[in-house]
Amino acid sequence: MRFEDAIAIVSLESSCVMHFSKVVENGVEVSSTMKVPMYLSPGSLVIMWGDARYNWKHEINRKPGFQIWEGQEIDQKKRTSITLRKLRDS
Repeated sequence: MRFEDAIAIVSLESSCVMHFSKVVENGVEVSSTMKVPMYLSPGSLVIMWGDARYNWKHEINRKPGFQIWEGQEIDQKKRTSITLRKLRDS
């Protein structure tokens, strides 16, 4: 089973910070400590394709100290994530 390029993620119920880190650059795997944070409020939609989908890792780390936005720690409660992908034609 193969999927089309784009992926859509809907974040529901609780705010959180999703971190992106580059894992591939110019076709070569890299070990990056730089993380780019993105604040997701309930109802946020993230659409990734191309470089963003295949060359960047995305994660939501719930450990203490990782859910920081604008200097404040987010008290993340229950969160539901819906991921949408389109199947490629056979």
